[in-house]
Amino acid sequence: MVSPRRTAALLCLAAAAALAPIAAPAAPTRPVAKVLERGEKYAVLYKPGGVPCHASDYVGRSGLDEYPLLQRGRDALGRRINLVHRLDRGASGCVLCAYGDDDDPVTGALHAALADARKTYVALTRGEGYLGDRDFKAEGWFTVERAIKNERGNAKNATTDFRWVASTGAADGARASLVVARPRTGRWHQIRRHLNGLSHPILGDSSHGNTRENRLWRTERGFPGARLALHLCRLEVPATAYTPAVDVSCPLPADLRWQIQTHMGGVLAESRAFLAAEAKIDLSVDAAFTSAPPEPEEPPPAMRPKKPRRRA
Repeated sequence: MVSPRRTAALLCLAAAAALAPIAAPAAPTRPVAKVLERGEKYAVLYKPGGVPCHASDYVGRSGLDEYPLLQRGRDALGRRINLVHRLDRGASGCVLCAYGDDDDPVTGALHAALADARKTYVALTRGEGYLGDRDFKAEGWFTVERAIKNERGNAKNATTDFRWVASTGAADGARASLVVARPRTGRWHQIRRHLNGLSHPILGDSSHGNTRENRLWRTERGFPGARLALHLCRLEVPATAYTPAVDVSCPLPADLRWQIQTHMGGVLAESRAFLAAEAKIDLSVDAAFTSAPPEPEEPPPAMRPKKPRRRA
């Protein structure tokens, strides 16, 4: 028989346990941006494919999967920054930022310097470099000048320099090309639209690409769902009154490297020397190449429920 004193003690322990605060689960760690170069008044960040540059109602404002590059950069650098330019959400590569508030003169100076900057992009496209009687690889560097409508529908002059570096052959598993692009102007989706105009849309481009081809690459070749095969691999910005000249390169991400090795094998050897010289990219075979596709740097964004339509 349990004594009354022991019963009272057990009841007190049970009551104390019931009133004890429940430990909250550990908060998930926020992703931090990788810093490619850090200067006294600027930095160059690496943006993974699938990460938005800024928070907005379009891309969402919550959730670690949509934690934008601006916040990631502020966490990495421990200070307030402004992005001097942007990349499309599905694209990857170098993004220049300046320290300070919106009215800081460094941001304005770097933004003005972008007019004379050189951006070198690598794109993986559908097609083998032929359009009618044209052989893009035989043309070397060539220029596309075609006006592009902005988000308001106004046509603006747009100029892009292209170089078809390599294309797949009969022994490869897909019809695709590796193209280097250097835009002279900065219009909305400029490279994507100009390549689509050449009948060589960028792989993964859901706005200006080929839906059937994109589905094929995603379902049969492991292409990431939120990815656009466009990478800003080198950024060259002239000096300003506040910053020195910038020349930063960013290695090709593992997901694009794996696609080249697995489905565009002939492209690997054909483009290695050119990319090393022009884009500072090393495509040597190393541990980044595996038999299985790498895990995506960012999970695909969660699908949001559509708003119900109002009946008339």
